[in-house]
Amino acid sequence: MSEATDGSLLIVCAANVCRSPFAAFLFSQALPDMSVSSLGATARDGDPLCRFTEERISALPDGEAFASEHRAARLDAESVASADLILTASAAERSAVAGLDPYARPRVFTLVEAAHSARTLGADARGISLAELAARMHAQRGMVDLPPVRRRRRFSPLRAQYGIAIPDAHIGDTGTHDEVYRTLSDAVSMFADAYSGPEAHVASIEQPQRRG
Repeated sequence: MSEATDGSLLIVCAANVCRSPFAAFLFSQALPDMSVSSLGATARDGDPLCRFTEERISALPDGEAFASEHRAARLDAESVASADLILTASAAERSAVAGLDPYARPRVFTLVEAAHSARTLGADARGISLAELAARMHAQRGMVDLPPVRRRRRFSPLRAQYGIAIPDAHIGDTGTHDEVYRTLSDAVSMFADAYSGPEAHVASIEQPQRRG
């Protein structure tokens, strides 16, 4: 977990070995004054990062220590209650958070949903705490334009879109982890720009060189 002054951010995916730790690392770099942690709704405590995510994070500045030290942990009610803002990989994890603590609903969004909501707020997303940002985003639920679902088509130059979800590369027809990392990076960049301005820097996620 990174140390914070601006509030506590919790990122949730399923297993806490790919999407949520990758997003947590990007957030910790882009918004260093924020406390960032990640958990998994169905995580097995102690699992390391998946090998693809370990390789990708290790190739980023300051990423090697994070990648080697991360161990998966399961989502719990105490962590939900203590977070100012909770961002999930998909609606499934958003529901899992609400199942543990129904009173957390105003503070939980999918990451993509929150990125678009914060951007819609414009200047009203700047210079406020995470708790206040969560309240303002909750107040405009249902009034924000969100991305559609667009399936990946063979030979099409268009990228797939997953609506408000970050796809899980370990199941379904996502294709590759690269697609997941691009979707995550886009969402983190949009949120960080909206909340802290263009000076927020999200690490490049270009394909790392293979070791050896």
